[in-house]
Amino acid sequence: MKGEEKQQLRRAIRERAEQMGFEAVSFVAASELPTERAYQEWLSEGRHGGMDYMERYQDLRVDPGEMEPGTKSVIVMLTNYHQPLDLLEGGLRICRYAQGDDYHDGLWDRMRQLAAFVHAETGADVGTRPAVDTAPLLERDLARIAGLGWVGKNAMLIRQGLGSYTFISEILVDIDLAEEVEEAADRCGSCTRCLDACPTDAIIAPQVIDARRCISYLTIELRGPIPRRLRPLIGDHLFGCDICQDVCPWNTEAPTSDDPSHQTRPAYRELAPIDLLEFDHPRYVEVFRKSAMKRAKIVGLKRNAAVVVGNTGDSGDVPRLLDFLNSEKEPLIRGHIAWAIGRLGDADHAPALRRFLAEEAEPFAREEIGDAICVLEAENAVARSTPGALRSPRTQW
Repeated sequence: MKGEEKQQLRRAIRERAEQMGFEAVSFVAASELPTERAYQEWLSEGRHGGMDYMERYQDLRVDPGEMEPGTKSVIVMLTNYHQPLDLLEGGLRICRYAQGDDYHDGLWDRMRQLAAFVHAETGADVGTRPAVDTAPLLERDLARIAGLGWVGKNAMLIRQGLGSYTFISEILVDIDLAEEVEEAADRCGSCTRCLDACPTDAIIAPQVIDARRCISYLTIELRGPIPRRLRPLIGDHLFGCDICQDVCPWNTEAPTSDDPSHQTRPAYRELAPIDLLEFDHPRYVEVFRKSAMKRAKIVGLKRNAAVVVGNTGDSGDVPRLLDFLNSEKEPLIRGHIAWAIGRLGDADHAPALRRFLAEEAEPFAREEIGDAICVLEAENAVARSTPGALRSPRTQW
């Protein structure tokens, strides 16, 4: 393909992509990425936590040409998903990307249409493969190399004028569409707002995240118990966390997406965190159908809800929590409910917990119930020895 033909094709693809709702488009060669060593060091240090899938297909992640045989170039696109709030009226705090419909479905449909457009424009049997965070690709590195933005200290891609609330997606093609692009300058400067604001200190160095401490990992990817020492620091975050993006100066004037699929679902606005603890599976499917929040599964969401209630509720929530402790079938959730009772209750609730402890057979739930009893009785002992002492918020480590 001659240079002028290639330029015309890129222009046509970019125009069609923008018509479909992609805010930015670029074209890069399918070549090995320069961040392979940093990625492998991150893995070797165990900072990916329980995300074992990050260890697989390492050779593909750093070279899109290896992932799909015959790939010559990559079309890289950004889509804005920004919404005004992450704390909703009922008390759910949900990261912005998950407030609407599952973005995978919408972006896949658009990318398939764009791939078909490439087929039609070239008149050839052009191989294409769409991807959006489901293929083993280091997408932020691809977007950075494509000149679509720089990687900030919070490890998010930032584009001047658009901010960091964007989905990165790609189409791998077996024709040469690469263009010469200038990588965006790193404009973070001496700013450390994201590092300073992270409540769990998950940003251990500029552009380096320890997932094991990240609220997004803890509330979405982690399948087991949330470590006790980190539960109070999760605050009211039910699903994901936008703190490091909220404080970023480049997001101060980030445009709000008007895409209907990214709008906050009305059902989420009405829910309180404690209401999630009475969800059964049919109710869960009804509310979270075709939602990115299904990634955490019902067990993860109810576990998270118990932690949020423990951090934000009051003693008036304890009777409902005791009812949930009695009816809940999952020991992981029971354990976190017991933790919440230990945070919100007082010594009068210890006898009820002792009855639960006597009947509890699962080790994790027994540990949590026993610990909650100790917390309640210890505080009662302190109150008795210090007449008139004010009750202080508890932090369990």
